[in-house]
Formats: sequence, C-alpha cells, structure tokens
Amino acid sequence: MPAFDTSIVPSGLLLAVSMLGAFVSTAVLVLVLTTPHQTPAMRLARYARYSARPGSPGVEATTVSLRERIILPLLAKVIELAARAAPSRARRTVAADLQMAGSRMNPTMFLGLRTIIMFGLPAFAVLYVIGNGTLEPLDLVVLLLALVWGRRLPTMWLKRRIRARQRAIDRVLPYSLDLMVACLEGGLSLDASLAKVVEQTNGPLATEIRRTLQEMALGRPTTDAIRDLGERTGAPGLKRLTEDIVQADRMGISIAESLRSLARDTRVMRRQAAEELARKAPIKMVPVLIFCVLPALGIVTTAPAAILLMRTFSQSVNLP
Repeated sequence: MPAFDTSIVPSGLLLAVSMLGAFVSTAVLVLVLTTPHQTPAMRLARYARYSARPGSPGVEATTVSLRERIILPLLAKVIELAARAAPSRARRTVAADLQMAGSRMNPTMFLGLRTIIMFGLPAFAVLYVIGNGTLEPLDLVVLLLALVWGRRLPTMWLKRRIRARQRAIDRVLPYSLDLMVACLEGGLSLDASLAKVVEQTNGPLATEIRRTLQEMALGRPTTDAIRDLGERTGAPGLKRLTEDIVQADRMGISIAESLRSLARDTRVMRRQAAEELARKAPIKMVPVLIFCVLPALGIVTTAPAAILLMRTFSQSVNLP
C-alpha cells in the first residue's frame, strides 16, 4: 500500500484537524458511554428529584447517570465561572435581548458561552499558527478573523434572532389588528379580543399575548401588562399597538377607533416595505448577473465561434 505523503497537507492544518477530530470523537464517546438505559425505576427517581423530594444518596448514585452527576454540573460550573466577570449592566442587557429573541437560555449561560467562544477561537488560531512554525500573512489573517468572530459571533446570532422574531410579529400584526377591531366592535372586551387573537393565530405574537393574558389573570394591572408586552418584544408595530391601547384607556377614547387607524397605518407601512424590497431586488441581482450569468452566457455564445476560428487558422497554417 503506498504511504501517505504528509508534505501535501500543511503541518498546522493537520494538527488543528487532528485536535478537532480527537475532541469530537472523545466527546461523542463519553456521551454514548454515559447515557444509560432509562428503566422505570430510574425515571421515577428522576421525577422525584425534579419535584424537590429528598432521596437516598445511594439510590441516586445508582440511578443517576455520570453525565447528570458530574459532567453537566462541571460544565455549568465552568460556564458560570466564565460569566462571573461580566458586570451587572451586561447581565441586564443580555437578559432583555434574550427575552426579545424568545430564548429560554439563562443570561449566565449565554455570557459564559460568549466568554468561552471569545477566548476559545483565538486559542485554536494560536495553536494553528504555532503548528505552522513560520508566521505567514495567512496566519495573521486567521488570527484576526478568530479575534473578530470570537467576539462578535454570539452577539450576531442573538441580534439576528431578535430581528427575525420582530419581523415575524410585524408580519402577523395587521391581521391581528383587524381581528381585534372586529371583536371590539362586536361587543367583546379587550381581554376577550386578545384571547380570540391567541386562538386564531400562532407564532411569537400569540405566545406573547398569551403571556400577557396570564399576567392579567394573576392580578397584574392591565396597563402595566399591555405596556410590558411591547417593551419585552421590541417590535415597532407591537409597541405602537400597546402605546395606543394604553393612551386610549387613559384618555377614555374608543379603543376600536384607535386600533382601526393603527391597522390602516400598519397596512400602508407594510405595503411600503414590500415596495422597497421590490426596488432593491434588481440592485441585488446585478452581482449575480455579472459573476454567474454573464460568464456562462459569454462562453455559450462565443465558444463555438472561437473553436471555428481556431480550426480555420490551423488549416490555413497547415496549407503548403
């Protein structure tokens, strides 16, 4: 069997790939070996732990897996230690952003993961550069990209999820406003109108309205619950809706009339946004046409003529 020539692959890349493969294979092996078969007794013991009932340490040692007893608490401690350096203001900002994104992740977990990624990617980049031996321009580019992406990648993911959720809310909002106006004019109260919206729609808007209704059912003032509905989502259309409801309730104006005008404005804004996207489409298609369509079209149209000319010139040269 011919031997594999290691000079073809750079030593730094080979080292990085081998380290990554070893890490992934070790993690998969540990997870597979520490995942036990869930017997009924083990499930009952797990339910007892979730209900905060004290159990015997010996029983827990035999029924709880190694992953739940050691690995997961160790990872939680490492993430908590990595997030401990974050100030309280950053924790509040991250908590608000996670709430806007609709994520159930703990702010401490997100801060810890962000810290690990921020220092982990540059560490892998440094190992890659050390494995190469000599510092080249490509190594500097790898270090720079690792520093930038390690710091910005978790924040970019969170911001992108926030924007996607806000767009989903604004997309469903005009139909929900029309339904609320019809329900209010039909004699239903504001709470019943919101409940009807929850029944007829789905998605993040229905989830947030359902949470608001639960808060109101638990005794929270309607004004505070409605105002918090717009603040915790950050969607511009929903914030306008909550502000109009609060203002109409404070000034004694008909909520149906206010929501009707808001629904009209929302439809106009949605139409304008669609027209703006339609006007941007030709500009976005120009690079695709230049780099993808025009080269292929040029090859298809000019290749036969070029081949014919080459044959003609070759025949003319070969003539005596």
